[in-house]
Amino acid sequence: MKNLKEAWPSICDYSVRLDLPPSRWKYEWSTHRRSAQRLYNAIRLSKPQIIVETGTFEGLGTYTMAKAAAENDNGARIFTVDYDGDPEEGSIPMEDWLELRRFREENLELARKTFPNVEIVFLNGDSRQVLPTLLPSRISTWDFFFQDSMHFTSGILDEWRIMRPYAHPGSIVVFDDVCLDWKQLPEHLLGRKKFCLHFVFHEAWKNGWQYQSTVEGRAQFWARKS
Repeated sequence: MKNLKEAWPSICDYSVRLDLPPSRWKYEWSTHRRSAQRLYNAIRLSKPQIIVETGTFEGLGTYTMAKAAAENDNGARIFTVDYDGDPEEGSIPMEDWLELRRFREENLELARKTFPNVEIVFLNGDSRQVLPTLLPSRISTWDFFFQDSMHFTSGILDEWRIMRPYAHPGSIVVFDDVCLDWKQLPEHLLGRKKFCLHFVFHEAWKNGWQYQSTVEGRAQFWARKS
């Protein structure tokens, strides 16, 4: 993949068939099928070897990326980060978070068994604390970053500032639940457009990041380093 704009129609090819484990948690926050199709298509096209995900949740996004990476068969590794809780959501009881943990562990184990040629590493903890222990001590760079944990501007920026120095030409990042087209965003997501504007002015124009955004499935903002 040399150009995100040229690859965008292939990334947004929703004809691809994905057999994924069902979402089982009572709160409907899991990966939307169209979002999963984009992840799958992009990984098949770009063939990343180092994939980092924040916000494992049920592990369905991880499963999707592992499926694509397994078909690439290029020795890919997926590092996925999460913990039992949410920095913005205090009303969910701990027993529900523990139920989510069980679903996550089962789906990650299923992905490991189904795609043995992909290494899947789960890292437990707040991403803002875990990511600095991953980069650069365990990996020196990353090829594909799926940001799906912090869904508020300061949290997204915290993660991005940790990850940004280790990007290279060709690195791709996907920010979930944010989008440039604020007129089509659900009301509860409107505050997150600030991050997209920050990225356009401070990253895209200054540091050579191509970008695309969509509201299909779940809103997403994509960028690729030139």
